[in-house]
Amino acid sequence: MPWDDHVLPHGDLECLTPGLWHVQGTLKHQPLPRAMAVYRMPDGRLWLHSAIALDDARRTELEALGPIGVLLVPSGMHRLDAAVYKERYPEAQVVCPSAARAAVEKVVAIDAVAEDVLDDLGVRCHRPPGLKPDELVYELPLDDGVALVFCDALFNLDELPGCAGRIAGWMGSTGFFGTTFIGRMFLADKAGWKGWLLDQSNREDVRVIHVAHGEPITRDCSRRLREAGERL
Repeated sequence: MPWDDHVLPHGDLECLTPGLWHVQGTLKHQPLPRAMAVYRMPDGRLWLHSAIALDDARRTELEALGPIGVLLVPSGMHRLDAAVYKERYPEAQVVCPSAARAAVEKVVAIDAVAEDVLDDLGVRCHRPPGLKPDELVYELPLDDGVALVFCDALFNLDELPGCAGRIAGWMGSTGFFGTTFIGRMFLADKAGWKGWLLDQSNREDVRVIHVAHGEPITRDCSRRLREAGERL
């Protein structure tokens, strides 16, 4: 399974705040961009959320940040590059939500489920009410607060180009930060999810919001979470 066969156009490894990085990438035959979060855990190893295969230069930059310790496959829809990462970094632990295990294991073996191991590594797993168990929200401690990492439950996409981009906009998946048409597929109870987002918006310690589709948010996080909740 050649690594280079998985490398698609992507951007630089961008530092969002000390200990947390972001890479924006692409998908074949789809207008939606995708994003990887890279976090340095308290033990110095790296935690990768929704891993993206990187070109040689960016992969060298990634490896310079620390050893890759955890590959978090956030759902059965975000498993594209998980197997090549595990092949290249066999010491890394592959982790996913328990409800997504069957889907993820169609492409890569799972070493542990997120709910069992991440808390001990300093990463808190949130199981928000109203969100189906296939998807969790992850809280990462930072020097001056926390980051919240989402997968498909929240998007932050501008309008996308081309016919496919117009269709995505017509379907309600672009042009705002919040739960899109795709995100609603992961909801079990809209009121519960809305209530959780509004509760999080009352926090004063959220410094970064990272999403798997779209730009990370590094300012006014409480206000933006409230906006997302009030849109529902």
